[in-house]
Amino acid sequence: MSTGAERGMREKFRSSGYTLTAQRRAVLEALKEAGGHPSAEEIYLLVKRKNPRVALGTVYQALSVFEEVGVLESKHWSDSPARYDLNTEPHTDIRCIRCGAVSEVPGIELGDLEARVHENTPYQVTSTALVIEGICPKCGESS
Repeated sequence: MSTGAERGMREKFRSSGYTLTAQRRAVLEALKEAGGHPSAEEIYLLVKRKNPRVALGTVYQALSVFEEVGVLESKHWSDSPARYDLNTEPHTDIRCIRCGAVSEVPGIELGDLEARVHENTPYQVTSTALVIEGICPKCGESS
């Protein structure tokens, strides 16, 4: 995470009334370490390596606060656990339909998608997420 992004995150916490406790900081570090779009369980295992006494509920609470503050977004698909993404800017994800791995697709801009949706529907767009599904290289090798 860049210095500017870290400053922005601290400002979001300051203005929200929440504090960045040691436990929340540990969850945030695990999110950064995991990269990509980890599940709460994956984050928990990373935090637990450094702090064996941490509870899974603590990780879920921290993730909930991070989402409320706007530091991350949760991604939900019916056939897999929620995944967490520190990139809250509009972007395109690609998801493996076999193993559930999720990655960002670089170089694809959503452009004026939000504006065009607003022009063509009565909706007020609050967030934009685009997911492409396919088979990742790892799963493709095993078929």
